[in-house]
Amino acid sequence: MNMIRVLSIAVLLSISSFAFADAWKADPIWHDGMVEKATYSASRVIYGKPRAYEAIFFTNKEQHDTKTWTKADKSTDTVEVFKHNQIEVIPTPNYDYKYTTTSHLTVDGLALTRLDMGSQEFCGTSFKQYELSRSPRTGDSYKYFGFSYMPDSGRVEKSVASPDSKIPLVAVNSLPVWLRDYDFAAKPTLTIAVLPDQKSTRLSAADPVPAQIKYVTEESGSHKLELIINGNLAGTYWFATDRQHVMTKFVSADGQQTYELKAQTRTNYWTIKAE
Repeated sequence: MNMIRVLSIAVLLSISSFAFADAWKADPIWHDGMVEKATYSASRVIYGKPRAYEAIFFTNKEQHDTKTWTKADKSTDTVEVFKHNQIEVIPTPNYDYKYTTTSHLTVDGLALTRLDMGSQEFCGTSFKQYELSRSPRTGDSYKYFGFSYMPDSGRVEKSVASPDSKIPLVAVNSLPVWLRDYDFAAKPTLTIAVLPDQKSTRLSAADPVPAQIKYVTEESGSHKLELIINGNLAGTYWFATDRQHVMTKFVSADGQQTYELKAQTRTNYWTIKAE
């Protein structure tokens, strides 16, 4: 690996280290060969009404190839990441809406390397992606690709970068895992830039917007945090006070989306079992 590549990875891994003080990422449980399965009672407004459903969030560690930002097989040029997979099937009177949203964040620094969002329902399929693009000349940025089947929508491609290299760039869809590394002891107010929510069948805004994370209080065994975007409350998060800080609850400011933790287990979902 050449020196430019080493420096580039070092910068990537240290982007947001100022915000973190907890050792949960180094817990040996992340190497037990299983994944964390968090099951939520959820609600999302579709067709003007809240639709109740069950959401499942899987979180585990993987080694990713730094050229393709996919799970490493034979590659030796790798970085350890958290894979955070949100699986949601939302029933409506017409048909089910299906969303899969996957974040990959470096274990050291929780910097986003790739985010994928795919949606399917009877009318069509939409897909959104942020992928890290490294350049020793211009610095790190993200290649954004969006496609929506909606009328007059189609394909969008652009390059996205943080407005300030000193400010962490965080995807809204990654916050359930990124905020687990918040310094719950010091309770700082964090200034960040957020990549907008991609969870929609329609085209989504892609450019980062200014945001803050504010600590509110501790209640019922959870830490309560607020996400402020452009000066306005966007959502409230609750994280368990125990060693893993799993998200226990979320309520968007507009009431369009809610999650409440039902169960947290460790499981193996990828091994094919003989019938």
